[in-house]
This record gives sequence, structure tokens and C-alpha cells, in this order.
Amino acid sequence: MKIYPKVPRYDHPVVPADFFETDDLTLVEKFDGSSFRFTLYEERFADRYPESVEDAADGDGSLVFGTRRAIRGSHRDALDEIDGALRRAVRCLRKGVDADALRALHGEYGGPLVVYAENLVYSTLDYGFTDRELPALVGFDVVPYAGIEAMTPSGNPYEETFEGFLDTGAAWDLFERIRIDDAPTEHSFVPATILDRPAPGFDPEAYAFPSSSLADDVRVEGVVVRSDDRGRRVKLVREAFAELNREQFGERPEDADSGAEYVVASYCTSGRIRKQVRTMVLEEGYEFGLHLNDELYPRVVEDIWAENWPELMELDIEFVPADLYPLVAKRCITELRKIETNAELNDADPTTVWRHLS
Repeated sequence: MKIYPKVPRYDHPVVPADFFETDDLTLVEKFDGSSFRFTLYEERFADRYPESVEDAADGDGSLVFGTRRAIRGSHRDALDEIDGALRRAVRCLRKGVDADALRALHGEYGGPLVVYAENLVYSTLDYGFTDRELPALVGFDVVPYAGIEAMTPSGNPYEETFEGFLDTGAAWDLFERIRIDDAPTEHSFVPATILDRPAPGFDPEAYAFPSSSLADDVRVEGVVVRSDDRGRRVKLVREAFAELNREQFGERPEDADSGAEYVVASYCTSGRIRKQVRTMVLEEGYEFGLHLNDELYPRVVEDIWAENWPELMELDIEFVPADLYPLVAKRCITELRKIETNAELNDADPTTVWRHLS
């Protein structure tokens, strides 16, 4: 199942200088969640699927799903075998996606298709996950297997185009055909929101980002500018979102302003924090909650030193060890809030959220 191509920023060198002069531009809301893709496994097309899809399928008619880089299972798998951050998406495959309609589309396109969607979990923007009903999956792209020359990109990932993907009209028609209209909102599949179809000469520098279609009080993460004629997707990301994203996930090492920030950016990963949370709750009997942070962040600092001390001692930067603690505490409380929100959203035990995705 093809990995979705990288979408460059509008000012990336791979974007042609005349791209915004194209007369078929479409602006689509860019949603903030996590990458998700799925395909319907049909035995009549068994020779078309990669081995990973065949292995994950539970017979003909299985909706095989994955995150950005890995196949994660089938919609027929038991929920307790599925990572907690994916359970709402899998419930959507069961209740909000019409597999029979997708099977019919396979006939029309001469073979299977890969559907790309955003799994609406809490990442950086809070659309009001615990206050309002939101769809589970938002479809934004489709590629027929027949349009895939290689299952994985090679070379510079930003040089890969979207040749072979369905054009915008065909993709949105497919989304409408496979979505089950009367599915409960929290288990529903919907197409991404088309915001505008600007005339040639669109100026990305002057674009005013609107409110999200999911919540009037939340500004969009950004937009994706599509051109079917050019076979390209280009993104515009709101700067305030980029800053919020850095607050949520930490600075990149190259953006750090101090030695302590560099160490935290390099070694205080989400996976490391989650590992300590699971140890405390599953092995030591702590009750999950934000209160865990009182003991969590010192453990994470200790774990950084225990695992990485040879590298830390060789770093060509100066830092005060005590300065790590408040920075790590901030990262930990942010991660705890995301785990808490996504556990509630997915009706899952907090220790299962990102259990297999770390």
C-alpha cells in the first residue's frame, strides 16, 4: 500500500516557479491529526497487493489499514489488538465506510485503490474533541494500484509527484460514494473540505487562513494547494500553527536556543515519555492522570542520562543538567494531556494509546 508522497511547502525548491499560475488550482483544508490509509482486499486482485497487505487481510472484503509507514491490520481485527490511537478510525471503517461501494469502484478502475485520510486524533490543534462530535476520518486523496509504478518512493521524496492519483473531482466523488451517510458522527468518514478554487496568479504569501470547517473557533492548520494538470500538491502552513506544534512536540535540535533545549529536543522524545508512563501504570500500579507528572518528568530525565550518558558527555555544547528538569516537565505534561484526550476519544485504555506507534 503506497506511502503517501511528501507534500512540499509552497516555497520549496522543487515547486515550479510558475505553479501558482496554473488554472486548475484547488485549495483543500489541511487537517491536524495523524496519517491513515486503507485499501479493500479482494481475492480476485490478489496478485496486485503487496505482501504486507495480504498478510494483514482477514479474507476477502477486509479493509486493511495503516499509518504513514506501516500496515497495522484489518478492520476485522479485535479492537484490543489495535493501538488505542487507531480504534476510533477502525470503528469508522466498520460503521462509516461502505466496503461494497469500494468493491464496485474496483471494478470501475480495473483494480484496487488506496484511500488516504486524516485520523482525527488530538495532535496539536484541539478542535474540541471532548466538547463536540467530530468525524473519525477525513479523506483527502486516492490512488489506484494501477497508477503506482513503485510501492515506495526513491531518491529525494519531495521530487515525487502525484501522477497516477485520481483527479480532485473523481476523488471527491469516490469519497461520497463510499461514505455511509447515516453513520454516527463520531464513526463517520467525510471528504476534506474544499475551501476555494482560485484563479491563476494565486499569492500564497497573501493568503488569509480561515476558520476550520470542524470548529469556527479554531483556525485551520493550513491548506493544500492541488493541481491535477501538474500532478502536484503544495502546502501552506500557518506560522502560528508551526509555533504551537513546536510547543507540543518540542523544538528541533537545530532550532534550540540553549544547550539544555538542544538536549531535550534530541533525547526527550514522545516515545520515551510514553514508555515511562506505561511502566508506571502497568508495572507499578499508578493510576493514570495528569498528576503522574510529579514523578514522571524526573524519571524521564533519569532515563535520558542512563541511556544516553556517553553521547551527552561527548556533546560539543554546554548545558546545566538542572536546566533539563523544567523543560522535560513541560514536554511530559503536554504528552499526558494528549494521551488522556485520545484515550477518551478512542474509548481506549490510556496505556494502549500509541502503544504500537511509538
